[in-house]
Amino acid sequence: MKFLLYSKKSDKPDKPSLVEFEPGQNKQLTEFCSQYGTLCLISPATFDSIQKSIVDAGFIDCREKGKKINLYRALRFDEKRERSHPRYLIFDTDNKGAFKRGFDAFYTRHFNHHDPPCIIIIQDAILEALIRDENKKTNSPPKKATAAKDDSLFLLIDVPESTDVIKKLEGVYIGDSIQAKHTRALIYRAAQTDSPVLILGESGTGKDVIAHHIYKYSRNYQKGFFRVNCSALPETLIESELFGYLKGSFTGAGANKKGLFAVAEGGTIFLDEIGDLSLANQAKILHAVEKQGIRQIGSSHNTPVDIRIIAATNRNLDAMMMSQTFRDDLYYRISTFRITSSPLREHPEDIPLLAQAYWKRKPHDGILSQTFLNYLKSYHWPGNVRELYSLLNSLRDYFGDISPTVAHVDAIRKSRQEVLTESKILNQDDPTQLLNIRSKNILISVQNILRSIKIGMRPIINRQAGELTAMNDLKNLKQFIGQQVDTLNELCLEPTYFKSWVLFKEITRYRYVLDKAFKNWPDGTEQLRDIWISDLQQLDDDINKGILEIIWGKIDM
Repeated sequence: MKFLLYSKKSDKPDKPSLVEFEPGQNKQLTEFCSQYGTLCLISPATFDSIQKSIVDAGFIDCREKGKKINLYRALRFDEKRERSHPRYLIFDTDNKGAFKRGFDAFYTRHFNHHDPPCIIIIQDAILEALIRDENKKTNSPPKKATAAKDDSLFLLIDVPESTDVIKKLEGVYIGDSIQAKHTRALIYRAAQTDSPVLILGESGTGKDVIAHHIYKYSRNYQKGFFRVNCSALPETLIESELFGYLKGSFTGAGANKKGLFAVAEGGTIFLDEIGDLSLANQAKILHAVEKQGIRQIGSSHNTPVDIRIIAATNRNLDAMMMSQTFRDDLYYRISTFRITSSPLREHPEDIPLLAQAYWKRKPHDGILSQTFLNYLKSYHWPGNVRELYSLLNSLRDYFGDISPTVAHVDAIRKSRQEVLTESKILNQDDPTQLLNIRSKNILISVQNILRSIKIGMRPIINRQAGELTAMNDLKNLKQFIGQQVDTLNELCLEPTYFKSWVLFKEITRYRYVLDKAFKNWPDGTEQLRDIWISDLQQLDDDINKGILEIIWGKIDM
């Protein structure tokens, strides 16, 4: 698949780039077509392959036009000069000269770098002729855009394939999707640091596998891997299990006991399901992480400990912080390095690889046919990898050494009275879903900016201006807010990634209020507090809820 990309933001706006993609990379192709100030010429076949993604990205259908070339009218730019939405247009002409004259006039006179993107679908013969014309001008093919490799996300993913650790991880965290490669690269990078790690993801997505292999390949803290299931320990015993106690400190304390934090000296502690801890126990964990020491029950002094913390949860910590059931200061302490383990429904192309790898672990004669593997891809797997492996075990236990079919699965489900829910993913053959990952990363960045601004202004909001120790004084607070405005400006250059026009407008409004406050900086803290209460507080709530719904789905706040 290929198309010509014209960009008003490039160094040579009149010089197009020839962009090429492998079949199935429709999300990346859509991303290239969705930049402001870009105009794309593509063939009907290419358009057919990306049409759903184009519609999902908010493009307006300007319908099919005949042989008369007037892009200005065809794209309806002459109607009240409305230019707020991206659009696409199909031309039926086979006259290359007429199309080129009409296109050049529109692109040079009417299209600018502030305009939403436009996609123009033209016949293959015209597209090939335009490409040949560009070749003749420079005696070389148009410059190729390197698609996904130019994306900033690949700065994280781009770990040399020859790295021994990456090769070993390919056998335990299986998959060829961008999500799997991303996670393997983050495991490798986390293993090279000593920072706390927070692993997020639904149940059954392999959070414990990620934690164990960060420990296994880490350069430090290798003196033991100690796993604590925070949801399994009784609330009253967590402190004594983790920090220990002195003899006689409470009824039943007949001898001194070392806590797990002391036992794990020089090693790694994995706090699984940390989201299930009470606020009181969260405070105790925070103290241990901040002070790098523990206080046994009954003791009056701290004991230094040198350990690494890896935490994991399937809970929505952002929503919990908003509802004040998870401490934001603990969140920031444990999430220096954060990894999100994606659910299977977001990368169904990895399901056959996972199924085949697991099926081969035990000797047998049965095989997994391509028909059966495609059937596995059609299910949404709410239990993720754990549910997939459970089903494969059940097939062996119920039917013995067989080559399973859809009928075998149906028989098991009917006997259990389970309802098969098909996946809602329509583009199951899309191997990357890079656009979704970038969108989530941008939304999380916006959320972190809002949270940092709220923390910075908290003394003012609570009328504790004398405690502005984090920002030093109002001058430093002003500088900080100016930096956040600049960062928001950069993130808001690509509205497509916000997935919701309402959300994007709210973030734009929030940015505008901050920018206005920065340019007309008030003399006192009370005026800043009024700006927060009257303009920013409701926007902050609405934006956070909107982001959480996009990333996690509808939630009960």
